[in-house]
Amino acid sequence: MNLAVLSGGTWGISLAALLSGNGHEVRVWEYAPAVVEELTRTRKHPKLPGFQVPAQLVITTNIARALQGVEGIVFVPPAAHLRETAKRVAEAGYRGQPCVVCSKGIEQGTHALPADIVLAELGAAAKGKVGVLSGPSHAEEVSRGMPTVVTAAAPDLALAEWIRDLFMTPRFRIYTQPDMMGVELAAALKNVIAIACGVSDGLGFGDNAKAGLITRGLQEILRLGVARGAKAETFFGLAGIGDLVVTCMSRHSRNWKYGSLVGGGMAPDQALTQVGMVVEGYHTVRAAVELATETGVEMPISREVGRVLFQNKNPLEAVSALMLRDPKQE
Repeated sequence: MNLAVLSGGTWGISLAALLSGNGHEVRVWEYAPAVVEELTRTRKHPKLPGFQVPAQLVITTNIARALQGVEGIVFVPPAAHLRETAKRVAEAGYRGQPCVVCSKGIEQGTHALPADIVLAELGAAAKGKVGVLSGPSHAEEVSRGMPTVVTAAAPDLALAEWIRDLFMTPRFRIYTQPDMMGVELAAALKNVIAIACGVSDGLGFGDNAKAGLITRGLQEILRLGVARGAKAETFFGLAGIGDLVVTCMSRHSRNWKYGSLVGGGMAPDQALTQVGMVVEGYHTVRAAVELATETGVEMPISREVGRVLFQNKNPLEAVSALMLRDPKQE
């Protein structure tokens, strides 16, 4: 098929290479001219050591060129830039092609999930044409052909199966399911828990603390998801516990790395600069806490992460606040 991948970041370029390897004709759109120039000239990505950008991949800053004649569109920008990207697609003349949303997060202010943002900007022509791809899938490993298992979700399972068939390879296995909202909430909220785990490691705590954060963090995500109408079983699958575990524990996780810097004493703003890539959990935590308040759901770990990042709360004080909460039945 003729496809457009929107974003030349690590995940976008990894997915573009995977699709190209599946025999599809792929064009990558990237808004930053310097990134396009480097990728085109060196055929390497600075954040993906050992990865070679396929020679047949066309990389451009011209979104109209990227979209010309495409039969499917893959959205991979950071969540904070997704709406602007979708607007550009609409302005370039969206024609009702199926869309795969790979961005993870919750939009500030609107609390919209990524698929909802794309649907809103593309209009009626996109109804029933938007699905998501999510799960435990670091670009660093996918780009190297390491075995990875993820989920494709869409209210119409036929679209989820189309996404599966588009991406699936002997090293990239995809399951399908219809709970798109649950998959997207899990994808967004696990980044906040990963920051908490990073803070714990930065403070010098051990595996006991991290296991507690992952387990109780999953309960927070589950509570909010079910209260918003998602299916409980989604949070025990690849998009839920699978993505949560890999993001909280992997050396590739930028959210974990960010939290570890903050836990080690670095100021939150300085830690963002140090990571040098988008930290989705930083942008998600405010929206997550607002959603919890709006929905009447307790999310103590997320609230304490927000207080550390935006209210100058000492991480050790946040730990005490969590540990000294009133006793409860599990």
